[in-house]
Amino acid sequence: MAEAAGATPLLTGLPDEITISEILVRLPPKPLLRCRAVSPAWRRATSTRDFLLSHHARQSALPLLYSHNDVADGGQSLDVTLFDHRAGVAAADQFQRVARLKTAPLEGGIDGSFTPLFYPVASCDGLLLLSIDCDLCICNPATRQYAPLEQLDGFMTVGLYPHPPTGQYRLLLYHETDQRAIYVFSIGSNQPPRRIGRPDPLADHGLLFRGSLHWHTGNRIMVFDTTTESFRQIRSPVAHEEDYGRLFEMGLPRRGLGFQVSG
Repeated sequence: MAEAAGATPLLTGLPDEITISEILVRLPPKPLLRCRAVSPAWRRATSTRDFLLSHHARQSALPLLYSHNDVADGGQSLDVTLFDHRAGVAAADQFQRVARLKTAPLEGGIDGSFTPLFYPVASCDGLLLLSIDCDLCICNPATRQYAPLEQLDGFMTVGLYPHPPTGQYRLLLYHETDQRAIYVFSIGSNQPPRRIGRPDPLADHGLLFRGSLHWHTGNRIMVFDTTTESFRQIRSPVAHEEDYGRLFEMGLPRRGLGFQVSG
């Protein structure tokens, strides 16, 4: 990012390219969030799409946990916590809160107010898909930005993924009136969801692994290629029809898909 003529550099004595691409991009999420409060120029520099993608690419893929807590005004907070289970990380540092999101109480209910149901639905590349009283919104905890997804009334999500050909983030959806029809919605678009096919019903959110979403369905695994946006099926590991199978991603040194079965 070249500096404008006469512009004050982010750090005195260093070109902005070095400050951004060699220093800021290497910071953990919480220190980066503090840096964004330094000045409007620092906020702009750390809000570009290229910066956010570069910063996220340097972060380890670790599981997220969430919990709810009541707050003083009667509302509720949603705490999103990173679980760092890597070898060598001290026990005191394993749980790192990356975001605290708050919703205020609304009018109504027995005592005159109620707190809307508020929880994360999916995550991808640092973005959180949130459900707030059945309405969906997309949130970036690193920048504290969010946007409601008003075109999705009546839709249920089963996947959040990046679309490599366009650089967009997209949602895979069903409509509540027809759960055998599948739709794709581009986040940030003003167009309605686009219907792409009729696969077998999918349960829960797909697991994003090596460019595809995966679901376990009976004795098969349904795979959705996020580049071609097409479905295919592969055989599932041996399991009885009545058993419940769950897919999960295995970490290093042998990164792959794991399969857990419970009777």
